[in-house]
Amino acid sequence: MAALNWQHLQHEGPTDVITFGYADGGKVLHGELFICIDVAVEQARQFRTTWQDELMRYVIHGILHLQGYDDMEPAKRRIMKRAENRLLKQLPAEQAPHKLRRSP
Repeated sequence: MAALNWQHLQHEGPTDVITFGYADGGKVLHGELFICIDVAVEQARQFRTTWQDELMRYVIHGILHLQGYDDMEPAKRRIMKRAENRLLKQLPAEQAPHKLRRSP
């Protein structure tokens, strides 16, 4: 993840999620999400949550980027964070992120 982060964004070190959008302006989402599980585990400890909850947040964050959300400015970051939180709360209980299991 650190190599991708440097190659495409010129940021040092790993990051949680990198999104590449390939949509042509239509309403269909088209892109790739690169998610770092190690960062999810680390940030879960920091924010006192589960790595699965962090992982789901990264997926939602990446999808929001594909939809055109931006988090480079504080005001836009707050808007994006509110959308993340709203979408996380809408997940059905039986699909809650903490029910994901790590492979043996």
